[in-house]
Amino acid sequence: MIRKRIYTSYRYFAIVPAICAMMASCKKDKQEADYNANKQELKRLTDSITQVYAQAPEGRDIGQYPKQARADLKQAVDMAASVNNGQFTQQEVNNAYASLRRAISAFNARQIAEVASQNLIAKWLFNGNAQDATANHNDGILMSGIIGTEGNHTDGGTLPVLTTDRFGQDNRAYELSNGAYIEVPYKTALNPDMLSISMWIKPKEQFGDNYIMSLNRWNGFKFQLQADNFLFMTLKTPAATFDKDSNPGKMVTGEWHHAVVTVGNGAITFYVDGVQVKTESLAGTAAKLAAPVNLAIGQQLPKDQFNFTDTSNPNYFYSGSYFKGALDDIRYYNKVLSTTEVTSIYNNEKPD
Repeated sequence: MIRKRIYTSYRYFAIVPAICAMMASCKKDKQEADYNANKQELKRLTDSITQVYAQAPEGRDIGQYPKQARADLKQAVDMAASVNNGQFTQQEVNNAYASLRRAISAFNARQIAEVASQNLIAKWLFNGNAQDATANHNDGILMSGIIGTEGNHTDGGTLPVLTTDRFGQDNRAYELSNGAYIEVPYKTALNPDMLSISMWIKPKEQFGDNYIMSLNRWNGFKFQLQADNFLFMTLKTPAATFDKDSNPGKMVTGEWHHAVVTVGNGAITFYVDGVQVKTESLAGTAAKLAAPVNLAIGQQLPKDQFNFTDTSNPNYFYSGSYFKGALDDIRYYNKVLSTTEVTSIYNNEKPD
């Protein structure tokens, strides 16, 4: 028994030093991590992207970057700089390099580009005027419009007035009231087979005939708000005349909203604030006007087109139908925008 206890004690005293040695070795390895990393590539990339950040224009126009995109890139650059200036292992430096490359790729992808530029018929930004921002020169003319009722009508005598936009910037949107509208001289390009309209809308009041954009009313197409502020599209095709609304998607009186309607490929589809809210079936393509009629933004017809005496005339004046509120950043396309394209426009144009 004595010999057994001695043997056990010997094993114990032999093993303990070995374990202690191992533990000491592990502790030593942990304390002596290699911070002698090569940071040259990370420093070069950080310096390069710092210059990109400094020169990248912030804004909402084509070629610029949203405010949040620049903020995200700055955060990535600052994190990389902290690695450059601190004690980090080579793996940590490599990770920082990879993260910074991902950040610049994401930043570049957020540069604002025109959506479906080849299909833009016109783009009215209302930045101080009603001119078309594309090379198509579909410039708008500020007009006063007809108001009143069938038996008691008159010229409202008011022109569209520049107002603040959804960002609070002065003279960057148009306020329409008392029948005021914007008239665009007719071109065949304004009467495409299929179309999409994108715009920002701030209705001043609920009004059953709140016409937003019209090409010869129901003889071509009309885009308006109903009394409950649902979007409403009327389109004439060789097959029939289609009347569709956006219910449940609607505008809120006194607030800016992004509104899109697309027409073609067998459907009329509505979007509110970047989200598809409704799609309805459609047969055929947009009818071609029998005679040229100017496009009206904010009215049902150009005022020189109204007939006030013959109820059988397709342009007979039944009552005042015009927009009451503010409009901004209208894009008019000769294609059906995809959901991705609508979302891109909304994200580029929405307030932060």
